[in-house]
Amino acid sequence: MKKQVQVERESVKETHSSGDEATLQEELPARQRALNFRNPGEREAHIRAFLAWLPKVLHDAPGIDWTRLPSEVMGYLIRSVGDSLDAIPIALAISCAMDGIGNNTLHTYSHQLTSLLRRLRTDYGMRKFSELGTRQIWDRFVAGRTLSPGDTRSLTAYESLQTLHVRAYLERLTERQRVVWEQYALPQLPSGFIKRQGQHDATTAASEQRRREQTDVLIPLFPLLLELAQLRKQAAERLIKEFRKHQDRAIAGEIELPYHFQYTDRLFKLSEDASTLSALEINEHEVTYSLTLWTQVSWMQVHAAQYEESTRLRAKRQQDAYAPSRTMYFLQYQGQPENFLWFGTLIAKRLLGYKQTSAGKNYREYAASRPGLLTPVHRDSKWLSTASRAVGDAVLFEPESLYRGTLFATALATLALTSGNRVNELLQVSAKRFETLVVDELKNQQPTGRKIGILVQKLLPKGYRHENERQFFLISEMAGRLLAEIGQLLEAARGGSIPIVHPYEHSKAEDLHPEPYLFQWAASADRRIGMLTSADVEGLLRFLFYGLTLTTRTGKPIRVAPHLLRHVLATHARTVQKVPAEAVAFLLHHRVLLPDSSRALTISEATAYYSRLPLEQLLALLLEAQATLPSRYNRSYLQVPLPSTLEQMDAPLRRTFEEWSTIGPTVFGFCSAGVCVRPNNRALCLNCPFLVPHYSNLRNAQIWRKLYTHQAELHDVHGHHVDAQQSRQLVQYLDDLIQIMEIQIRTRQDGGYLPFADTLPSGQDNEGEHAR
Repeated sequence: MKKQVQVERESVKETHSSGDEATLQEELPARQRALNFRNPGEREAHIRAFLAWLPKVLHDAPGIDWTRLPSEVMGYLIRSVGDSLDAIPIALAISCAMDGIGNNTLHTYSHQLTSLLRRLRTDYGMRKFSELGTRQIWDRFVAGRTLSPGDTRSLTAYESLQTLHVRAYLERLTERQRVVWEQYALPQLPSGFIKRQGQHDATTAASEQRRREQTDVLIPLFPLLLELAQLRKQAAERLIKEFRKHQDRAIAGEIELPYHFQYTDRLFKLSEDASTLSALEINEHEVTYSLTLWTQVSWMQVHAAQYEESTRLRAKRQQDAYAPSRTMYFLQYQGQPENFLWFGTLIAKRLLGYKQTSAGKNYREYAASRPGLLTPVHRDSKWLSTASRAVGDAVLFEPESLYRGTLFATALATLALTSGNRVNELLQVSAKRFETLVVDELKNQQPTGRKIGILVQKLLPKGYRHENERQFFLISEMAGRLLAEIGQLLEAARGGSIPIVHPYEHSKAEDLHPEPYLFQWAASADRRIGMLTSADVEGLLRFLFYGLTLTTRTGKPIRVAPHLLRHVLATHARTVQKVPAEAVAFLLHHRVLLPDSSRALTISEATAYYSRLPLEQLLALLLEAQATLPSRYNRSYLQVPLPSTLEQMDAPLRRTFEEWSTIGPTVFGFCSAGVCVRPNNRALCLNCPFLVPHYSNLRNAQIWRKLYTHQAELHDVHGHHVDAQQSRQLVQYLDDLIQIMEIQIRTRQDGGYLPFADTLPSGQDNEGEHAR
């Protein structure tokens, strides 16, 4: 036994003692710091560093081409396995599997196997690698406890590597070779160990119980989550419009900086301890925000006394941050941070973006890895942080980055809440993958006899790897509008086209190709970096739903994550909207029927079932459910007030409601402004850039056209030719509106997709006017 331990140690030590490996003593530490194992441009350097690390005995392993190992796996073995006593069996097991599983799974298995063997040595008394072939070590590992999900995954990874890959490798060897290499191969787990211990079932049951506890709370709150995301995006949009308006004036020389301004908005306060819908309280009240517009130069001119002479000199010489090319317009908020939208506290406490620990490591708070989402590029973020501290923790922020982060977060939340996408499916959404399908319009799950067009994306679900296995994912109108805005931002930032980027750090990176993915920002010059990561999705969702604290009935906190939103959507559709189980299974891209289905089917029979239930019918069922999600919440602030409701309000309150364009229709459609910019003539909205025309108002447009035509004629009779010309211009504008509305009607009848129609439910006085 002692001899075996000594052999293990000597085999690993040989890595650092012979031939080319001697150079590693001097070069490897520097290489470890400098090499980026995610950069394919450094592939040759990765191979050299890995072969220098690889234990000498493994260089001669028959049938293994070590140069084909993925770079990220090489990096993990060098940096995390290092000179471990188990380096040889770990490397051998991973190499046996490299042709049988994907690169990401291989990297995950490397981590899980290394962690498992390390814990067995440090916590459970394993001294020799050969002990893995006995039952005692495994019994000690599971004795007296329920394994965590991580422990269960590690055991499953070990079993998969041993039974499927290491065993297959040994069977390909000659008898003489097998005798040599069996000593380094992972021993088999005791027969039926995982199943007999019941650990996997217990872990799964515990996970399902935790999710059920969360779902019980989130189901009644589900419509609120969808609405809250939209409300916060609208609030951020009103802020950015105010900012851009004054920024344009500053650039044009109409105002001098610093420039103080105010604007009035609505503030929504949510109760932080709500666990059920009945306990939820939403308080809405009018607030006036006081803000100051700055640039770095104007800030330094006012606060020069707070800076060192060297900084003042750089500002005077217009160097570094004060160079004209580095000009950044930013805002300062004056007031209580907790009263500034929902993110004032995050800005004041500097929780947005990355923070650095005392050990020098970065960690995420509410952040995205791409510069320009939530926070500006690092150098500008650092400057803002320094400026804030210089004057006593001023609330400073760059609105463009903040708005972009809000837009991306809202789009991700809306997709997860209406389409049920997993994280890796959210990040696959691409500008080139949109398709329009024609399906039957349904009401109460019954055809109305009309056809409508629906928007879909063809994506690769979990478990699928090939291009011909892409499947349809339904894109709601709400999500479609947000994705269109993201596409416009990407085009504007990159000269009119969306960059084609690599699926960097995507769990399906090896199965996907470079595309114009929508969830990207600030792509690198080689387009290899730019796409958001799964960690970015979680950080953005945490930011969007900040302040909404949810707990289970037992008091455990609920973390709003994409997979939980997907699960809640499915449960809501099934239990509240009574969507058939087969349609919910299709929504989730499960290829078996749910347990409560009318009959249990095998996978092959399930495939046959789906072929009998046409794809179009499944999509139509889901579209109907999707369209009714926002309207299920009776206290919705997105609903258009009925005329009777407005009539019952007193005059001041009615005026306030009528000025907020997001809750009231106009005579020709809907208004997209934050606060109506023409409150004294809002009923007409003619020639207003914020008007979103809607085909249900075609009759109104035709009536107003007749009135303005008659008005032009009267002006001519009385010699008021200037007024007559203005009336004719309004007639022309009405002609354009009428043409748009007629196109909307024809497009709807033809089954086309209307990205801007039906954005809000119309009032009762418009019912029956659709597609007249």
